[in-house]
This record gives sequence, structure tokens and C-alpha cells, in this order.
Amino acid sequence: MKILSTCFSLLIIILLVSCGETKTPETQLQASPDSTQFFSTGSFFEEQVKQVFLLKKPVFVYHNINGVQDSALLDSVQFVQLVQEFRAKDISNPNDKKNYRETVFQDAGTNSYTLSYTAVNHKAPVQGVDVLLDEQTNQVKRIFIRSFTRKGDTSIQEQHNWRAFKGFQINRSFSVPGGYNRQERTEVKWDKASDGE
Repeated sequence: MKILSTCFSLLIIILLVSCGETKTPETQLQASPDSTQFFSTGSFFEEQVKQVFLLKKPVFVYHNINGVQDSALLDSVQFVQLVQEFRAKDISNPNDKKNYRETVFQDAGTNSYTLSYTAVNHKAPVQGVDVLLDEQTNQVKRIFIRSFTRKGDTSIQEQHNWRAFKGFQINRSFSVPGGYNRQERTEVKWDKASDGE
């Protein structure tokens, strides 16, 4: 009877260990298939720049660093340099897209379709991109890009937000061990109607 009890206990232990939660490749977030066509944010930003130059609109920049505010009128070179930050985060090329999973969903609250790209490689600097398309026209309404980098002992979290035909915002949070934090926000506008929003 003691042998039977020992065998039964051993069987229970083996079952408990083998039924433990493990991540298999099938349950981990997988990249989208190679044939998936990602939205090219770089091309979109390029067209937005052309539109600003074509309409010859003045472009204003507003900086806020840890609550200290400043503003200025941007020249074309400064404007293009800031836009380059967005273009550099385009993940649609084949070398980058293997690190992302695309999902598409409809948001009835904003009358939008959202193309959402999530990093499957947690070491990728761009951790996510969301492209909101108008439900009726399929025109871009907004683009949100989340990224994370580390320089030395400093962690940098960034949120790049683009509002089509109006402007964009870059938010950065710097933190180091020991508690030092720095917050930066750069907002660029070329459509006066976007003031106050």
C-alpha cells in the first residue's frame, strides 16, 4: 500500500510540474507575415511637409522643459529637422517590419480604423505605432509612435504624436537610477485652428 501511495504522489507531482504555464513559440506574439503591407509613415510625413511648404504657412514651436515654457517661429530647416525624428521611426521597410505585429480594429467612438503595430522584439527602439484612419475617407487623422531607448544609465521614453494637417507633438521623459527625472514637450503647429486643442 505504501508503494502505491508513493507512486500516486509521484504521478501527481509529475502532472503538476508538466502542466505549469510555459510560453511556447505559438503563444508568444509573432511578427506579421512577410506579405503584410505596413502603412508607410515616412511617406505620409513627407507629404505633410510638402503641404506646409506649398501653403506657405508659418510654423510655430512651443517648448516645455520641466514646466519652463518657450516659443518661436520655425524656419524651414528647423521644421524639417524636427519632422526627421518622425520619419526615422518608420517601421514599414522589410528590415524593420519583421519586429512588429499588425492588428486592425474599428473605433466607433472616433469613427476611425486603427492600424496598430506592436513590437514583438522588446529590444526594438520603436515599441508601437498607431495610425488612425478616417472611417469614411481612409485619410490619416493621427499617428502615435511610442519608443524607448537607453543611453548609459538614462532611460528615455518618447511619444511622438502627429495630427494630420495641423501639427505634431514630441514628449520625452528622461530618468536615471536615483530618481532624477526630466520632462520635455515640443509642440509644432501650422494650423491656427488647432490652438487650444
